[in-house]
Amino acid sequence: MPKHVIILGAGISGLSAAWRLSDNGVKVDVLEAEPFAGGLAGTVHDSDYSLDFGPHSFFSEDQGIVDAVLKLFDNKLQPKSRDVKFYYRGKYIDYPLTAKSVLFDMGFCSGIQASCSFLKSRVFPRKRIAVKSEYETVEEWAIASFGEYLYRIFFKPYSEQFWKIPCSELSSRCIPTHTRMSFINTLKLLLHKKVSKNKDSLIEREILPTYYPNTGFGEIAERIVKKIEKNQGHVHLACEAVGITELPNKKILISYKHNGQYKKMEGDYIISTIPLPPLVKMLKASVPQEVLTSADKLDYQSLVVLGIITHKKDILKSGYIYLLNKPYNRISEMNNFSPNTSPAEENIITVEITCSKDSTAWTATKEELFDICIGGLAEDGFLGLGDAKRLSLIKAPYAYPIYRKKYAVHLKRTMDYLKTCRSLTTLGRCGEFMYMDIDKCMRRAFDFVDNNIKEFRD
Repeated sequence: MPKHVIILGAGISGLSAAWRLSDNGVKVDVLEAEPFAGGLAGTVHDSDYSLDFGPHSFFSEDQGIVDAVLKLFDNKLQPKSRDVKFYYRGKYIDYPLTAKSVLFDMGFCSGIQASCSFLKSRVFPRKRIAVKSEYETVEEWAIASFGEYLYRIFFKPYSEQFWKIPCSELSSRCIPTHTRMSFINTLKLLLHKKVSKNKDSLIEREILPTYYPNTGFGEIAERIVKKIEKNQGHVHLACEAVGITELPNKKILISYKHNGQYKKMEGDYIISTIPLPPLVKMLKASVPQEVLTSADKLDYQSLVVLGIITHKKDILKSGYIYLLNKPYNRISEMNNFSPNTSPAEENIITVEITCSKDSTAWTATKEELFDICIGGLAEDGFLGLGDAKRLSLIKAPYAYPIYRKKYAVHLKRTMDYLKTCRSLTTLGRCGEFMYMDIDKCMRRAFDFVDNNIKEFRD
């Protein structure tokens, strides 16, 4: 008889695991604390407006994942262009940084200084921990890859603006794998006009077909939910897991809260995609103090997204724009993704702010955040004070794993303990403390189920 699998979290990883399990006839229940599915890949619908945590575009070099997503839409999703830029000193430059932008877009003087600095880093390299070391810092990685000049004017200010932590204290692990392209590699691409065979190349990923659903990126998650429910699985929204107990009969009991009431659900196996600190704390077994301490050291950056509804259109020359020396890190224009995310003749500018859960940005109202952001938006000519028709606000308390310099010790201790827990596995960006794009989350979830399907069926 198939086992009953309970999944904590209805983000892309949890939903993908539930989708694969239910396709194979396994009984599955998903518990999600939020009133919507998708997590950071979700969309919050408010009247005729759809606001993403981003937004995102779907793309992947994994054709199996692409086919699975397109099939959700009966293969009717059409590819769209994806343009990402950095707004630097009034100029649009490539993001991630390429040799073309350094040499031609950032200005002659900057190009010369960057090139000389890069050559110096090659001739007189700084002592550096091995590239694969989990203890290499952002500072070491950026200087070795791009030279000290670009590190000082570009990587250091933006990284510290985003993470709120000095680059000397940040592990280079916080640089997503697919952005790890050095200046010399991008220079080769520029000169030879061809794409590297290196699968970690972001340029390679940037030229892939990209897709965006009509009503917001969260429509992907919403369609996966329908697939799960069609397979007799269940996705329970606004249900926050609060306790996990191993029962003598080899079952596992989940306590959760829904509409202010405490309820229980019994199952055979748990797949957790929720953040590691609350997961460890909800285990009813006696967790060693050193594990609790290490779990608390695994911190996550929070995300606040302010939606500014406006009648202005064609505001940005790119879908996403990253910015320096602003209270926000990235702005996007929703009409560039789909005009159906707002009523006709309207548009939404999304303003993304990373912060900690005890910061002013996290506790501020949408009006207060607008007051904080409008000065910079007006200075750059994007929006004026009178252009905002309405405001919307969404928050994600656990958005990005923070890879502090010594995170690896605490992560290993936490994961080693969780592996001793009966019938419990963690998956996903939050559950594995691993920065991954959406397609990677889906692939890891599918592969986990496929590799263990015999156990779940029997």
